[in-house]
Amino acid sequence: MFNKRCYGLIVLKSENSNWNADFTKYPRRLPDDNGTIFATDKAAKYAIRKFWIDSNERVFVWRTFKENGQPRSLEETDQYWQEILKDEIKKIKVKQKNKKNKEEETEIIDRMDFFNKFIDVKFFGITFSKGNEQLSITGPLQISYGINKYNVNSPYVVDISSPFRNKEGDKQTTLGNEIRNLKSFYVYDFVMNPKNLPEGMSIEEEDLLKLKEALKKFATNLNTTSKIGTENAMLLFITLKEDSKLLLPTMKNLVSIDDDNVINLSKISDLLKNYTEEIESIELYHNEVINKVVGLELENVKKFDILL
Repeated sequence: MFNKRCYGLIVLKSENSNWNADFTKYPRRLPDDNGTIFATDKAAKYAIRKFWIDSNERVFVWRTFKENGQPRSLEETDQYWQEILKDEIKKIKVKQKNKKNKEEETEIIDRMDFFNKFIDVKFFGITFSKGNEQLSITGPLQISYGINKYNVNSPYVVDISSPFRNKEGDKQTTLGNEIRNLKSFYVYDFVMNPKNLPEGMSIEEEDLLKLKEALKKFATNLNTTSKIGTENAMLLFITLKEDSKLLLPTMKNLVSIDDDNVINLSKISDLLKNYTEEIESIELYHNEVINKVVGLELENVKKFDILL
């Protein structure tokens, strides 16, 4: 069982891409003077779930379809997984009121054991409402908004045409457009506290390895038309010692990125060197092909290729 708190940063390089559009199809922007481009945590979590699905992991919060092609409701999704996992789920006996308002013992599934089968619920939690069942599980992994730290915010529009006409009598085909951003570096903070999980759920060492794989590759894996060009550039993963009480601040504002795609972590290095006794390990994964990382001058940093 893994019980240590973890902190870190995820950096995505997005070039001629649109990682997280708003309803106008433009990249999302903060209401600041620079119109800074940003991405929500939901965009990252969607891509992480997609990576796990592609890796044949069990994911509960995901659209699945019935035989007729219709998407399943929450109730139908629950029943679908209950059937698949019927031989694995624990059952518990509880006393409930029957239709005649008399108390009787009923066997129900152990919801904590059920949701412990799904890697996305283990890390992100869930709000579940089905009939008389109402429960909320706070996810131990919290991801911030991803903020463009490249300090240039340049979306552009490309007109495109369809090979098909819009309606009978039209001589021209339909027109549309694609909206891209010239270049951004989205920087996300994350923090994980496995002790947030309720009794009956836990994160194992194997789950942690699956999380790191997803955090290393989720954007690169998601090659849709609008998102191709967005790649995982860096992952910084900091694990505290099990008895540590250290609370690190969000670190994205300590990151700087220059025109040569160099990610500078010197301010983060200055922060962490004050707490080396509280830190068990620091892992740095980055893609040397698309960017360089400098400034993390600490003795115990383990460096890896993010592509492996």
